[in-house]
Amino acid sequence: MGAVYLPSQYGLLLVPLASVQVKPGDKLRITCRYSHIGKAENQTLYAAIGNSGWAGFDEVLHGSKTISVPEDASWNYREDYVDISITTAISAGVYDIYAKIGGTIPEVISPTLNDVVEVMAETPESEFGEISITDYAKV
Repeated sequence: MGAVYLPSQYGLLLVPLASVQVKPGDKLRITCRYSHIGKAENQTLYAAIGNSGWAGFDEVLHGSKTISVPEDASWNYREDYVDISITTAISAGVYDIYAKIGGTIPEVISPTLNDVVEVMAETPESEFGEISITDYAKV
């Protein structure tokens, strides 16, 4: 008789590193380590940048992709990533991130990492201000 598996189960872990600075036009790659047991399936890996507060997580930007998870007879750790495009929809400031696997009702949600993404102001176009003569001499 073949092995009998419970429905797939997941655990998710984000490893906090140093904070990162980004600006409009950049992409932020959020790498997640997760554990899985159960049948092979496709799931959505989703991550967001925003502000964590008493009312939940206020997402400003997000990214997602479909991951293919193979069958696992015992708990296995896997790693994958989501890229989030940094646009002018996000203001300069310091933000939090989180990730999840699954859709509206996620299989698992990561802890929120607070104050790990610093969005820098967009670099202005090149401009010149004043000019003055500082010296003149016969050469």
